[in-house]
Amino acid sequence: MNENKKIMIYSPTDGLIKPISELNDGVFSEGMLGEGCFIKPTTDVFFSPFEKCKLLQIFDTKHAYFLESEDVKILIHIGLDTVILNGKPFETFVKENDELKLDTPIVKINRNMIEEHNLSLDTPIVIDLNENKGWKFNLLKDGFVKQGEKIAELIYDEKNIKPIVKPKNILKFSLKESMANGIFIKNRDEEIAGRIYNAIGTKNNYEKYYNCVTRLRFIIKNKSLIKEEEIRKIDIVKGLKWNGAELQVIIGGEVEKIKDGLDRYLINLSKPKEFIWKHKTEKQNFSKSLLNLIKGIIIPAIPALIGVGLINAIQAVLQQAGLIQNVSPSSNFASYTLATQLVYLISGGATLFMGIFFTYNAVKHFGGNPILGLTMGLILTAPIIFKGVLNIGPTGVVSALPWSYTLLSSKIDGINYVWMKIGPTPGSIITSTLVGYILVKAEFFGKKRFTSWSQMMTTPTFALLIASVSAFFIVGPVISVFEATIGFIFSYVNKMPSWLSIGIFAAIFQPLVITGAHGPLITILQIPMLNDPDPYIKGIKTLQLFAAIPISHLAQAGASIGLYFIVKNQNLKQMITAGVPVALLGITEPLMFGANLPKTKAFVFACVGAGVGGLVAGIMGVQFYAGVKAGMGGWFSLLSANGPLHDTKSLIAMLVGFILAMSTSSILVLLLQKDRVSERIGILKANKLLSKFMKNQNLDSTTQVNEKIENLKNIYNKNLIKKIKLYEKQESIIQEKANKIKLLNDKETARSEKLAKKFNLYNEKIKIEKNSNSIHKLELILEKLNTPKYEDKILILEDFIYKAKQDNLPTSNEIKQITQSNENLVKEILDIFEKNQNKELVNKIYNKYSNAINSVFINLGEKEKLSSKFNKQEILLFKHN
Repeated sequence: MNENKKIMIYSPTDGLIKPISELNDGVFSEGMLGEGCFIKPTTDVFFSPFEKCKLLQIFDTKHAYFLESEDVKILIHIGLDTVILNGKPFETFVKENDELKLDTPIVKINRNMIEEHNLSLDTPIVIDLNENKGWKFNLLKDGFVKQGEKIAELIYDEKNIKPIVKPKNILKFSLKESMANGIFIKNRDEEIAGRIYNAIGTKNNYEKYYNCVTRLRFIIKNKSLIKEEEIRKIDIVKGLKWNGAELQVIIGGEVEKIKDGLDRYLINLSKPKEFIWKHKTEKQNFSKSLLNLIKGIIIPAIPALIGVGLINAIQAVLQQAGLIQNVSPSSNFASYTLATQLVYLISGGATLFMGIFFTYNAVKHFGGNPILGLTMGLILTAPIIFKGVLNIGPTGVVSALPWSYTLLSSKIDGINYVWMKIGPTPGSIITSTLVGYILVKAEFFGKKRFTSWSQMMTTPTFALLIASVSAFFIVGPVISVFEATIGFIFSYVNKMPSWLSIGIFAAIFQPLVITGAHGPLITILQIPMLNDPDPYIKGIKTLQLFAAIPISHLAQAGASIGLYFIVKNQNLKQMITAGVPVALLGITEPLMFGANLPKTKAFVFACVGAGVGGLVAGIMGVQFYAGVKAGMGGWFSLLSANGPLHDTKSLIAMLVGFILAMSTSSILVLLLQKDRVSERIGILKANKLLSKFMKNQNLDSTTQVNEKIENLKNIYNKNLIKKIKLYEKQESIIQEKANKIKLLNDKETARSEKLAKKFNLYNEKIKIEKNSNSIHKLELILEKLNTPKYEDKILILEDFIYKAKQDNLPTSNEIKQITQSNENLVKEILDIFEKNQNKELVNKIYNKYSNAINSVFINLGEKEKLSSKFNKQEILLFKHN
C-alpha cells in the first residue's frame, strides 16, 4: 500500500477513556491480549464501536464480544472477572453474525449486580496484533467521552509486518536430559487434535465423532460450549459448519491424519470413548442424513476395501498366469495346492466377512458399543449360515447358498421368482446399517430399563437377541422384497440388446452407489452364478452386464482428472491427486463425494462418459468373466474381461470402453464445467429470483430499490473481474506452497520420530550393558535431531508466501471491501421486504446473493457456502399466478 489505511473507533458508551497500560490488571495492561485502551462506563448500554462492522462472537457469559470491520477484529471485554457471573448482568440485543452500525445497541449491563459482587466495570477494547498483522492502535482521546465520539484509530502499514525467521541450530535435546528421560516427539496431528478436542468441550460435550473426505465431524450436545474462535485459529482448519447438531470442522485432505491423531490423543488420555445416544437432536433433511450414513459407514471401510481388492487382483493375475488354480466356493480344498489354498484364504476370507466391518461401523456411527457391533457382524456372517442348500455342478464341484425360507413367490418366464423370504443377507451394507441401528436402540433401551448391577449381563444379551431375531425375521424379509423389486426392474434391462443394457447400466451405476442400491442389485445379478458357479469359474458363462461397473469407475476418475486442470482450490487438487489412483482400482467414493458431486456437473459428465464407454464396449462384444476375481474393479477388471480362456476380443472392447469413459468425461468437464459461478452471473440469477418473488407477492419495487439492484449488477465490470481472477490465481499459488510446507513438516516429524525411537533403543541398551563407548552413537543421533533436515526449504517457502501475500494484499483488501459493501447493499434491499414476508425465505434469497458475491472466497475454501435451497412450499412463492 502506498498510503496508510485507517479505521476509526468510536466510544461504545459514555465514560472515561484511558490507555490500556493504566488498567493494572496484569493481563490486558501487559499487552498479553493486544494493544488498546479501556473505558470506565458511566452509562449502561454499549453500542457498536465502528461505523459498520460484523459481530463475530458473543462469549457464552455475554461479557466479551469480538467485532470485525474491514477484516480487522477487536475485542470488547466488559468488566474484569465478570465472567464469574455467567451472563446474568448482561442483556444482549444482537446475535452473532449480525451487521452493526454506530447506533446499534449491543448489550445492556446491570450495574448494581456487578458492583454488588465487587467487580470492576473497566472495559478493555483491544486488537490482537498477531492476528491482525500490519495494524497498529493509536489512542486519540484520554478523558471523558460521549457514546459515538471518536476515541482511537486503527492504522495499517505494511512496514509493520515482519517476516518470521526461525532461529537455526537451537539445541532442542540435551544428552543428559535425553538419556535420563528418553526422547518423545510430540506428533503434530495429535497436538492439533487435542486443541480441537479441548475447544469443543472435551468428551463430555459430544456423542461421537467421525470424519468424511474433508471434515472432522462431531455430534454436539451443547453448542454454547463450543469455542469456535479457538478452532478457527488453528492453521489447518479451513472453516466451521453446523448441520443440525453436527459440527463440521473443515480440514481438507489431512482430515484422516487429524482423525487418527484424535484417536491416539484419546488413547493417551487413558480414557475410553463414550458412546451416548440422544434422541432429541436437531433434525436434518433426508438427503443430508443419507449422505452422513454413507460417509459414516462406507468411507471408514475404504482402506479395507482397497486392501482386499488388491489382494483379489493379485489372485486373478496368479490364476491367469497358471501359478494357482481356480477355486469354487465351499469346495473341498484338499484337491488344491497349498499355494492356491493360501491365496484363496487371504483374498476370499475378508470378502466373505466384510459384513463384520460394516456392522461395526454402523453401530459406531449410531453411537452404540462397537464391540457389540463386531459380535453382531460375526453373527450376520457366521460360516454356519452357508450350511443351507448344497449345490453340485455338472463337474461335481460343490457350493452352498445361505439358508432361507420362501414366504412369497411367483412364476415369471417359467422360473419360480422369490419376492420375499426369511433368512440372512450376509455382506449387505443395507442389512448391516439397519441391524446396527436396531442393536443400538436395543442397547439403549436395556440401559434404561435394567438395573445397574445387572447391566453387564442383561444389556448385551438383550441387545444381541433383539438384533439377531430382527436381522433374520424382519430385516431379511424387507431386504428380500427390496432386492427382488430391483431385480425385477433390471430384468427388463437384461432383455435389451446387450450393448444398450451395458451402456445404461454404466451410466446409472454411480447414482445407484449414492443411494446404496448397488449392493443388493449386484447380489441379484449374481444369482445365476450363485446357483451354479462352476460354468462361470470355468469361463463357459459370463455376467456381461457387470462390464458396466468398472467402466463407471474409470469415468468418475476421468471427470476428476478434468477437474484437476480447472479448479483453483489447491486442497481440492490435493484430494483429487490422492483419489484418482484409488478410483482407478474401483473405489470411487472419495472422488465422488469429495470432488465430482460437489461440482454437480462433473458427476453428471462422469455418468455420461460411463454411458458412452459402456455402449461402445457393448457393441464391440465385451464380456465379463465373473469367475475371475479382479479386486474392487477399475483397471484390474481387464482380467475379468480377458477371462480364464483369454478372450482377446472382450479384452480390447473393455480397454476401449475404459479409454472412452475416461476421455469423454474429462473432455466434457474441461469444456463445460466452470470452477465456480462468476459473481456477475450469480447476481443476475439472484435478481431474477427476487423479481419472480416480488411479482408473485404483488410487491412493487421503488425507484430506489431498482437503482440499488442495478448498481449491484454493474459493480462487477471487466476491470473488477480481472482483479478477482488475479487474486484467485495468487491465492491458489499461496495454497500450493502452504501444502508443500505441511508435507515437509510431516516428513520432518516422521524423521524425528524415527531418530527418537533409535535413540531410546540405544539408550536402553547402554543402561543394560553399561557400555559408555556407545554414548558416541547417541551424540550422533542427537546431532541429527537438533539439525532439522527440511528447515531451509520450509523457510524459503514461508518467505515466498509472505512476499506473495504482501503483493496480493492491495487487491485482496479492495475485493473484500467491495464484497462487504455489496453484502450490505443486498441487506438494504431485502430489509424492505423482510418486515411483511417470511423471514426465513428472505434469508435464503439473501444467501443466494451472498454466495454469488463471495463466490471466489467460497471456491478457495475461505468461506462456507450458505444454504439457499427452497422447500416445495417456498418454490410456489416464485411461480407467478
